[in-house]
Amino acid sequence: MKIVQLTVIYLAIILLAMVLSLSGVRLSFSLGIIAVFVVAIIYRHVHILYRSNNMELVDKWVKRRQKEPIFAALYASAYGTVDEQIRAIDVIIHHYKQPAIKYNYLFTKAIMEKNLGAAKAAAQQINKEPLSSYALCYIAAMEGRTAAMRSDKLTQPWMQPAVEAVYAHSQKNQELFRQWADASIEQARGVQKYGLIHNFRQMERELDRE
Repeated sequence: MKIVQLTVIYLAIILLAMVLSLSGVRLSFSLGIIAVFVVAIIYRHVHILYRSNNMELVDKWVKRRQKEPIFAALYASAYGTVDEQIRAIDVIIHHYKQPAIKYNYLFTKAIMEKNLGAAKAAAQQINKEPLSSYALCYIAAMEGRTAAMRSDKLTQPWMQPAVEAVYAHSQKNQELFRQWADASIEQARGVQKYGLIHNFRQMERELDRE
């Protein structure tokens, strides 16, 4: 599907170049128009990934790219079982060699498996801010260590509210959990917002069962 989409885009660019050339448009002007066209396509992709508040649009994007490891994990968080989510995360862990990505997803997997020891070991290896501090604060929140769960290094605006939601979840305070979860979601954008929505939804279901 991705190859087909890229082929269509390239053909559209070539067709546009031919039309402009046959119309007698100057080369510099033609290149300018094509550049604007390409930038518009790139901007749309970046906007959906990192800036969009339109979760319906992000959901369609995730569904179209679910064969790619990270998008497969996002898709599983929205539509799969916990086992399917863990399998999708395993693919990322084995696919990506960058330590920050590998250990961040090892941390996520350990949290899902409720293996706090493995989560701590992975968090110590992430070695990239703000992901490292987020993982450590997340663990502190799970353990009820309120002084350690807050940090100035949580530079993404959604991070501290997310940690507060984790703490409320650990205290089985559903009202406070919902308050902080909503605050975190409100601050996030794009695929990050999408992931938070579905992760918090799973956590809320856990509270409902208790």
